[in-house]
Amino acid sequence: MDAITLDHLERVRTAVLKKDSAASIARWITEHTTLGGLPYSYKDHEYQQKIMSDQSRDVVTIKCAQVGISEVSVRMALALVNILRPYTVAYTLHTADFAAKFARNRVDPVISGSKTMLRNVHPSNNNASQKQFGESFLYMLGASPGSEPISIPVDHIIHDEVDFSDQEVLGKYLSRLGHSKWKRTTKFSTPTVPGYGIHLAFTNSRRHYNFCKCHHCNFQFIPSYYDHVKVPGYLGDLRELNKQRLTRVRFQDAQLHCPSCGRVPSLQPEHREWVCENPDENFVAAGYQVTPFDAPNVIKIPYLIEVAPSFTRVQDFVNNSLGLAMEDSESTLTREDFRDVFVVADAPSAVQYVMGIDVGGIYHVCVSAVDAWGDMFVVHTEQVPMGKFRVRYVELCKQFRITCTVIDSMPHAETVMALQAQDPNLYASVYVKQKSVLTHTVIERKEIKEDGQEFIRQVNINRSFALDGYMEHMRSGHIKIKSSGEDEVIVVHHMSMKRVKTFDNDSGEMRFSWQKTDGNDHYHHTFLYCWIASKIRGISKTLIQLPTFQMFTFPVTGF
Repeated sequence: MDAITLDHLERVRTAVLKKDSAASIARWITEHTTLGGLPYSYKDHEYQQKIMSDQSRDVVTIKCAQVGISEVSVRMALALVNILRPYTVAYTLHTADFAAKFARNRVDPVISGSKTMLRNVHPSNNNASQKQFGESFLYMLGASPGSEPISIPVDHIIHDEVDFSDQEVLGKYLSRLGHSKWKRTTKFSTPTVPGYGIHLAFTNSRRHYNFCKCHHCNFQFIPSYYDHVKVPGYLGDLRELNKQRLTRVRFQDAQLHCPSCGRVPSLQPEHREWVCENPDENFVAAGYQVTPFDAPNVIKIPYLIEVAPSFTRVQDFVNNSLGLAMEDSESTLTREDFRDVFVVADAPSAVQYVMGIDVGGIYHVCVSAVDAWGDMFVVHTEQVPMGKFRVRYVELCKQFRITCTVIDSMPHAETVMALQAQDPNLYASVYVKQKSVLTHTVIERKEIKEDGQEFIRQVNINRSFALDGYMEHMRSGHIKIKSSGEDEVIVVHHMSMKRVKTFDNDSGEMRFSWQKTDGNDHYHHTFLYCWIASKIRGISKTLIQLPTFQMFTFPVTGF
């Protein structure tokens, strides 16, 4: 039987993949792909079959590292474009370069090991960025600034390493699904902080956990590293086991114990069951949590204990090795940081007043007294409707005799420019990304009507370093806030901003950057602008205005 006939028969048998029969993907992967020269098997990764067989339009997997999710997702993408014709899949990673390497190192070997795909792949359209199988296409793309989504419609988007990708770019990819009848998405990643990236997507899904049923007492539970793993003879916290202490404990004999009967349960698949936490909630997406206990024959408990001390932060171990979202003191300002910040008192004497303003449908305002040492005492906060802001701004300037204001330059640039024409101490803020450790740079240019140049009074804020500096200034006790009805809102807005590791295109490294999570962050930006205003107050009175840009830089403080 020739290759064309074989291909036709195969398509007749599996080509009609409808939305309610996605389980055929799991079977197709084992029948038509190989690993190490042998047919692909779910053995020791049995959980994969459940996820591959899920029929939901959107599927989210929050996972630990090295459990084979990327491996099987590549095969799923290839199965889709070989079964459905026409069908277009966009597979993204955090950069286009990484996606191209991934295509060469992970995708191409899967195709080379499959007779079916070698027959189907279009030889003249098989490169690192796209693969063609008949009328279907697989695109390997980046999800970083500058890696804009392709301009053609797609049927299915697979986002790998969600938390290390640019969240705004990921959002833009959704527009590529508009013309498709499928509109499917698959997301998976190791998590970072709660309420961000993959954890946020998992939270907004029908959440599935792989329960263990103890074969001794039939108690069902979700295996937990810190709650259920025990080291013989060691009664302390697992977080306290450093490299030195490991040499004095029997960590090689560590096991997971049932929280009910205390005996050692089997973690093998026959004693596991996927359970949905919230089946009655009307989420489109199906979510799955995958931990090292879901691949117990691959990731051993003693290995987890051994590698934990190699992480400089507990959060990194929890994120990567356990697959759980976590934040620590390096990640965000916490409620504990605000415990002694709110006070019932009046501003000290001999101070100047500055103001920070975050712009939007509602303007968030912060007025602070600043003493000679740069300490801030926030005396007033309020939220002002957009239509009333210009009048309210003038009132606040008169009431507090504001010496310097920093205001968000967007999205209402016309309002900012109109106010700047009246107030010589108002600076428009622009967030920038710089390698320098400077928190901000002031730019002033005199208006030259004959050349058509308008005046500029702007402060470029080095976003990540400035937010780091502001956090340290707060934690060092240099900021107090007069208690008001806005206290809780201020705390919540600050906690909505988190420091997470993201991929930096310029350096090619993972770096910390501040990202908004699942709430409002307006007052966090407002207070930052007020902090910057406290540093540049008086500049406009002493500056010599020049027809060209005059740069003034200020070093980061509080470190």
